[in-house]
Amino acid sequence: MEHAIKQESAFVGIETSKLLLKAVLLSGGEVLCKVLENDVAGYRWLRSWLQRNDVTIMGLRVCMRLDAPYSEVAARMLAEMGMLVCDAEQGPLEAYARDCGLPDGAARGAVVLAKYCAAARPAPWTPPSPAYVELRLWLRRLHAVRQLRKQEIARLEGHFHAGQIALHQLLRQQIACLDTQIRQHETAILEHVRRHPGLPRPPELAGNYQRIARYTFGASLAGGH
Repeated sequence: MEHAIKQESAFVGIETSKLLLKAVLLSGGEVLCKVLENDVAGYRWLRSWLQRNDVTIMGLRVCMRLDAPYSEVAARMLAEMGMLVCDAEQGPLEAYARDCGLPDGAARGAVVLAKYCAAARPAPWTPPSPAYVELRLWLRRLHAVRQLRKQEIARLEGHFHAGQIALHQLLRQQIACLDTQIRQHETAILEHVRRHPGLPRPPELAGNYQRIARYTFGASLAGGH
């Protein structure tokens, strides 16, 4: 029982950015702050910092905005360390901030996240499966290649109208290579989902890649085929 009480006597709020994590620890009536790099070394430093402050890592409740950019990897790594990562959803978090009389935008800060964590104790987040994470990475890579193709198409027209025939021909070859890469990515994505039926629909599919969406998440896979 003492161990359980100790777990729930400390709460952490983490604000994420591309390069940094801003962490706030509420423990024993104190408010402690730490800024770390948003990478593997930073996650380990965060664990060490918490342990140096006599905080039990296993079962420690940590609140993050999982809809914020650059939060996914940090959330997965902290969960693997044994922390109870909680998703501070926008609606309840902003309502809490308003009830506290805080200005708009304050709900994104690590201090508010930590205090919300202590007050609301939101349910722990369940990390996605490795297969789902891999699917999202494939889709992001496909998006990057398709964006590059779109840019090259725009340059292709410019070279043609400027009479730059050699550049025009070279760019046509490069676009053909990108088309091959796009087909390879689509094939790999379809094969991945066949190997892992029942995956949830990733947000990257919203309004994009209708062929993939229909095939992988439609009736064709309802029977596990």
